Amino acid sequence: MQKVTDGRLARGEARRELLLDAAVSIVGEQGLGALTHRAAAAAAAVSLASVTYHYPSADDLRRAAFEHAGSRIGLEFLWLVTRAAEEPDALPDICGDFAARLVTERRIDTIAVFEMILAAGHDPELGPVKRLLELRLARLLTPYVGSDEAAFTVTAALQGLVLTALSPDRACEPGRLRVAVSDLIRRYRATPGGPVPPHVAPPPAGEAPWNPSSPP
Repeated sequence: MQKVTDGRLARGEARRELLLDAAVSIVGEQGLGALTHRAAAAAAAVSLASVTYHYPSADDLRRAAFEHAGSRIGLEFLWLVTRAAEEPDALPDICGDFAARLVTERRIDTIAVFEMILAAGHDPELGPVKRLLELRLARLLTPYVGSDEAAFTVTAALQGLVLTALSPDRACEPGRLRVAVSDLIRRYRATPGGPVPPHVAPPPAGEAPWNPSSPP
């Protein structure tokens, strides 16, 4: 019985992953307005009932897609920043390379996240997810820049640089983005040449942490 239950749970998790991958692709390629239960079912090649079973409302589906895309980006960033703890001088270039990946290999995830960040301005269901994503990303940079305020400033500036690079006339210029982000991180370093605490602050109680044990 246990094996049967485990098998069902594994299949359910795989189905959710498939649905969310499809949902993120829809948002990244067509915009948030195109994400519906029917569109997700068609893109994932599953029944409409399967989508509504996992995500009963449109808000549920949108929120889950936002968390999915944001977590994939955040997990990769967490892995890179954690790796850089022993070599803090490399962090600016690591962040620059990561930003370039966001507008190339991770382009669909990144566009989906920005679509939902904008939607969160008038959608109360998405607001908490947006704030949590920004908090997590800022927390990763706090040891390097020295304060929460500076970390949020850098996070906001990073978002602006990446968003600009996603525009059609900048889509082929990831190199310029890489240089700009590296320069930004260097300018905000708390103590140039000084050590960076080799840790990432733990999440508050009740918040699901990103797992840095392996790359995404």
